[in-house]
Amino acid sequence: MRRALQLLLPLAALIAAAAVLVLQASAGVASDGNKLQATFTPSQFISSTSGAGIVEVIVSGAGTVNGFGAATDVVGLVQDHAVSPCGTGSYTDTASRRISLAGGLLILHEAGETCQSNGALEATATYSVDGQASTGIFAGAEGTGSVTVTGIGTPNQTETLSGKLKLANTGS
Repeated sequence: MRRALQLLLPLAALIAAAAVLVLQASAGVASDGNKLQATFTPSQFISSTSGAGIVEVIVSGAGTVNGFGAATDVVGLVQDHAVSPCGTGSYTDTASRRISLAGGLLILHEAGETCQSNGALEATATYSVDGQASTGIFAGAEGTGSVTVTGIGTPNQTETLSGKLKLANTGS
């Protein structure tokens, strides 16, 4: 019995050491952050103009967030038409995006510009995750990335988000 225990003790230590190495390796991979990939198709637009070149737009729609499933989003957008960063008809924009998922709310802040591209408007922006305002599994999350909006003002308008998302509670 004592001999069997002496043989099992080093084996248990080896198994424990291997488990620690596996956990450390998976934590190292997770700390790099996960990809955030999402696509939304807007279905409702509400707009108001201040007369000073500022246009406020609320856009809502539905889509998917890879790895998290179906989602809806609401975007509060402020466009400044008094500036033309990329030629006639262009403008700068800032936005707050609220993505509703089964796991909670993911809040993003965006800044970018909208330009003419092949006769149509296309927006490009960067986003940062607001982990303090996000809820559920997204509370405390971090991340940055890009937003591309094509087909602006048409039935084919599509919003594509791509970047990093690091969840606070899971290490991924």
